[in-house]
Amino acid sequence: MIFNVASVASALAILSLSASAAPGKSGQIVQITSSTNWCMMMPPQAGGDIAANEDRAIAFCTSPSSSAPAARIFPDGFIQSANFAKGDGYVQITGKIDASKYSLSETDRGGQYDIKAPVGSACAGYNHYVNLIEPHSNTMCIRCCKEKKDCNTGKSTYGCAAVIPGDYSGPTGTATNSGVSPSGTATGTATATGTAPVSTETGSLTIDPIFPTAGTATVSVPTINPSATTVTPTVTVPTASPSTSPNAAASSKSQSVGVLAIAALGAVAVLVL
Repeated sequence: MIFNVASVASALAILSLSASAAPGKSGQIVQITSSTNWCMMMPPQAGGDIAANEDRAIAFCTSPSSSAPAARIFPDGFIQSANFAKGDGYVQITGKIDASKYSLSETDRGGQYDIKAPVGSACAGYNHYVNLIEPHSNTMCIRCCKEKKDCNTGKSTYGCAAVIPGDYSGPTGTATNSGVSPSGTATGTATATGTAPVSTETGSLTIDPIFPTAGTATVSVPTINPSATTVTPTVTVPTASPSTSPNAAASSKSQSVGVLAIAALGAVAVLVL
């Protein structure tokens, strides 16, 4: 049998190109170019369970992309932070989301998407990808790889940090989780003295056991009107380290506490905690 050398070379070139980038199905192709231009897979309906939609997930992107045809755009406010990184044969995005912006359940422990779930999905320009979304911790991650070994799809229950090591900092540069509400008891006092009306003053109190290693909270006491009997200051809980406790990866939050004010000269505001 006689082969045309030029024809064989052309065929091999085509096969090589096909092997270097999985084509994927329209609407199920993601892509990663930068921290502001990327996509990942998500349930097709708002509020959908992550794991239950592994066979039906579709692509969502930061903006329309020819590399991800028919993909939808992320809901406003859904992506809280996106940290881009690349290595030898892979690119990735790691960061934080606000699950409530797509009505994802705060009890959803998450799931994983890859070229086998949904079948036919792909990452443009790469042979493999692995994508996890964890609504309970407001965490997401996606990596696209040339080689399968760089996209570990066998550790989905370990979570994003184990499957795709990277920067999971939030929009303020610290690990955040807007879905976690601090709980515990705050004790201490803050006073504001002077000729009524009293100008804004600040004090501090120890937060324990809300975030044991978070430090102290800042108390802002608003101006006290001489005729007022109560005022409501704001207590801002400082950002905690994610290593403090499972629920410690929370962004700074504010909560109101009651204050009894003596409306007179030399007024004193005392936190009632």
